[in-house]
Amino acid sequence: MYTFENYLGLSRDTRSLATRYGCACLKAYLDAPSAYGMKKKLFAEDEQRRHSSEWLNNSSRFFNKKEQGEPVIREYVVDDIDRRLNAEFSFKTLLCHPLWQLIDNAQPSTQSIKEVLVNLPASYVNLLYREDADGNPAGRKKINGYKLIDRTDIHALTCWIAFCLESTEPKKTVLDTPQLLALQYLLKIGLTTPFASIIVEFYNYLNQQFGYLYANQVMPSAHYAHVFHMPDGNLGYLPMRLISAGPLGIEPVLSFYQELCRRATQLKLVPDTKEGQLCFYNFIRHTEIQKLIDSLFLADNHPTSLKELKRRISIFGQH
Repeated sequence: MYTFENYLGLSRDTRSLATRYGCACLKAYLDAPSAYGMKKKLFAEDEQRRHSSEWLNNSSRFFNKKEQGEPVIREYVVDDIDRRLNAEFSFKTLLCHPLWQLIDNAQPSTQSIKEVLVNLPASYVNLLYREDADGNPAGRKKINGYKLIDRTDIHALTCWIAFCLESTEPKKTVLDTPQLLALQYLLKIGLTTPFASIIVEFYNYLNQQFGYLYANQVMPSAHYAHVFHMPDGNLGYLPMRLISAGPLGIEPVLSFYQELCRRATQLKLVPDTKEGQLCFYNFIRHTEIQKLIDSLFLADNHPTSLKELKRRISIFGQH
């Protein structure tokens, strides 16, 4: 496992992302509306009575600054937060997660990527690696990426990014599936989890760090961006890979995903809940996006279930 010293050794930009994400998760876990609310929930009532309301308000500035990306400096402060939580949730574990080590290293190697992956939780290590005679991770298993697609944690995100960085050779005849699935996974957790607090900056940072690895790749334009007609008739562009030398902006894609999901809930294909959103975002495939739009917005008779929607998309694909 990585330690707080590893967190402190990260570049400031990476530490800032880690800190903002950690605070977003802490706020969600505490169900607190603000930095003040986080501080109030972490302090017992008798502690709050011993201090003035002004003190509590001033002391919440720590969380205000961390939400804005100011890195944590003192480990004992993080330990005190976890002590007060007294739960499986750990602020420190989020700050020290292998993901941040992975994206901080702008010159990844096979060995550096493996070091990150073997520091993931045991369930992920067992999914990725075979064991040697001593029980240590050895050769990589051939894993079906779809085993990870339904998840919503940053352990799986770490795997997806690692898969992208492991293979940077251009694929001239087929789509780069790990890149596409990694992008779709990022979009999903960026819309349904606390990762929403950093998704745009995270995506931009990834491409800033690793875009050079793909600078000399020559690929068909359709492997870089998918052109389609929006419901209003205007042209839209969907990125087809997570990392590239000239990435498309991700903000319009997030908005478009939300528009599709709103339409799906309006048609009662999925419930208007977080679970419904996850179900629908898992359903989206960029290669089928035009058929999906036509079925949701332009069909005379709209589908009544995701199963029916999938059947229509499949039929469209035969013509």
